This record gives sequence, C-alpha cells and structure tokens, in this order.
Amino acid sequence: MNSDNLVDYFNAVCEFRQLNPVMKNMPLRTNDPAMIPIRDVMNGFKKHVQQQYQEINNVPFTVEVSRGIMNLPNVLYACILPPGQMVRNGIYTAICFDIMGRGALVGCVESKVTSKGLKTVQRKTGSALLFIDVDGTTKRTKYNNVFVNPEEFYYPLDDSEILNKHIHESMKLSLLLLDL
Repeated sequence: MNSDNLVDYFNAVCEFRQLNPVMKNMPLRTNDPAMIPIRDVMNGFKKHVQQQYQEINNVPFTVEVSRGIMNLPNVLYACILPPGQMVRNGIYTAICFDIMGRGALVGCVESKVTSKGLKTVQRKTGSALLFIDVDGTTKRTKYNNVFVNPEEFYYPLDDSEILNKHIHESMKLSLLLLDL
C-alpha cells in the first residue's frame, strides 16, 4: 500500500481483520507469508501516525504498533506515546482495532499490564457483546476497559476529521493526566 492517508490505513487494517478474524486456538503465525501484507500496512500506519502526531504543545510523541513475536496479536493497535511512556507501562493514546474488523476503539488509555489507577470507562462486563470489541483472548490482552475517553470509529471510515480530532484530544488528555 502506498498511501499517506489515515483513512486508507484504518480501512486496510479492518479489511485484513475481516478476512482473518480472531478465532480461539487458531493463531496467525507472524512467519506465514500471508501475514506480510498486514505487517507492511502496520509499518506504514506507524510511519503515518508518527508523522501526523509527532508533537502537541512542543511535547514530542513516539508511536508503537502491535507486532507479535510468533503469533500476530489478536488486537492490532497503534499507541501514541508521550515521553517516558511505554505500551506496557504508561498513559497514552491508543487506536485498537476490533477483532472482527468492524472498526477501532480510540482514546487515552492506561497500560493494561501496569494499571495507573485512572478512572476508566467499563465498556464490557462478563460476556457482554460489543460491536467494537478490543479484547484479546488472554487477561493481559483485554483492552475494552482501559480507556478513559473511548470513542468507536466504524469501518469503512470515509473521513478522518472526527478521528483526528479525537486523537488530538486524547493526546492532550494523556499529557494532562501525566502532568506534562
């Protein structure tokens, strides 16, 4: 994919997930040649997000995307990180894609691995079904309830204006919560 358009990357990740939905006990191997296109999309998405959201209020941000070591992660994501924050330990902005390719959940989050005690929105309790579901199969990869200001964006995304605005608001919120 040769694109500089957030909408194109968003839709490409959703389309991949629609063709390759998360299925219990059916991992997608990262070394499978069929995974090369999504790896390329995620790398392009990372570059695009890094360029578009490189700083707010003169504070630089970095971007990490899901990669997987042996298996492709169930929840594909891009995290926009303020200084000193890490995906496994921090407060940052996340774009988490639905496990079935129906869209993404976007907002300011606290790390699932290392809780920061933020007041997060409880989107999912028990076995409730969500239209945009960003829970992986293990306890450490259940992301539905780590968002402070979750907003759902649906596939196909036609315009990135509202998404852009929410990402910027979430980045500012992460700075506020970190007192930066």
